[in-house]
Amino acid sequence: MRQSSSKHVLLKGVKTKSITFFTNKKDHEQAANDLIEKARLRNGFNPNLILFYATLKYNGKYQSMLDIFHKEFGEIPQIGASVDGMIFPEDMRTDGAALVLCRDDDAKISVKGVNEKGVINSAEKLAGMIKCNNGCIVLHFPLVRVPSVLKSAEFFAKGYYYSKKCRGATIENQKEYGRKFAQYCDNDNIFYLPPTILEIFAKQTDYSVPIIGVNVMHTHVRLNSPSIFCNFKDIGGGIAALVIEKQDVNAIYDDIFSEKGKTMEETRRNVSNEFTIIKEFKAIFEKNVLISLDGMAPVEAVENLIYATEKKKEDLLGNLEKGDYNLNTPYGLLFFNKKTNGVFLLGIGSYYPFEMFPFYVNVSDYSDDVVLAYEFVEDKFESFISGLIGSNHNDKFVFFFLDVLVVAAFGEKVFEYKDKVKQLLGENYFGILSCSPSAYIPLKYQRRNYLSESGKNIFFSSGGTNACLEI
Repeated sequence: MRQSSSKHVLLKGVKTKSITFFTNKKDHEQAANDLIEKARLRNGFNPNLILFYATLKYNGKYQSMLDIFHKEFGEIPQIGASVDGMIFPEDMRTDGAALVLCRDDDAKISVKGVNEKGVINSAEKLAGMIKCNNGCIVLHFPLVRVPSVLKSAEFFAKGYYYSKKCRGATIENQKEYGRKFAQYCDNDNIFYLPPTILEIFAKQTDYSVPIIGVNVMHTHVRLNSPSIFCNFKDIGGGIAALVIEKQDVNAIYDDIFSEKGKTMEETRRNVSNEFTIIKEFKAIFEKNVLISLDGMAPVEAVENLIYATEKKKEDLLGNLEKGDYNLNTPYGLLFFNKKTNGVFLLGIGSYYPFEMFPFYVNVSDYSDDVVLAYEFVEDKFESFISGLIGSNHNDKFVFFFLDVLVVAAFGEKVFEYKDKVKQLLGENYFGILSCSPSAYIPLKYQRRNYLSESGKNIFFSSGGTNACLEI
């Protein structure tokens, strides 16, 4: 396929301007230098923010590329991540790297990041470094950080150990083992919990500004991935924060689901009208570890219903090394939040060679009555970009985040978004394809009663969400 050209966006009266450059050269240094050569033709456009996103094509080589950019751009704030794709005015691509130069003379822009031991510890430390009274915050962090072969083997061994300890144990002891496994996953920075992280940052800002969580994970997972980029450093599985302090930033969040009900019973009725309910279970869980469904190991309980098969540790490690570890699944468990009446959708499959099922949300506030369901999305193609529809963007720079699962759901049809987005946004935008974004959205920005509310004004689901910022 052809390489996309760049376009210089200098719109009269627009406060935030952007230029996007793309490359898909095979060699990572050639790719980085190609982007630099294109950027040098920007006709005096001096950015005060750099965005850099790249696919797994350059996995393991990101720091070399960032070093080249750093030499060119110096100390300009920079943020980005490894993602599955990007959408920009000239194209939609899933096989290269994009460099976006942005300038806003009215905004105070900063980027900070940390990668400490322990996910919650990292979030709390970074939040303490952030100040934002007006504007917005964009967080970048992995949804799941896949470590090295040795650390992955250790994770599998821990999961197997605690799963074995649960067999025949009392519910109280099972929960204790689940709590220990959850703590291990946090300490070793494996599972990042979007609602928990968003709450930490929202509290730090007195719940006054919108916060978007860019939840980074690849549909085909590899070892030592994904990567977060912060000020020209690949910080691996850390957390990076882009802070934009400005008066007129607009945040939009939406999802593909119906609205939640005013009561749990009403929410359940709404869900039964939208999803195909396969079976209901009584679940035992602790924090972000699902221990059992109707007394059975989670995947064992659903395997005959979703055609999941047991995986061996050796096969999983081999697939991770080759990048063939596919996370797509059309089935999900629905957890019902007792405080918000919202629903969390968790994709379930045979991802682990042990019985426990760790994931990326603390479900302590959810009912233990869960539902295995299937949702048809064939008629929801437009809904995946619903945050971009129905708003007057006023030629602002639009930075948006889409659910990469649209690729699995719609195949090549997803490339129709390229023209649809261009019609909606014009020339001044950039979007990424990764896991479903999460968001803390103050009430004044909310369009409706989102089913995906996982905490007060905090929204997340493992699929079907989208968000954008108008800057």
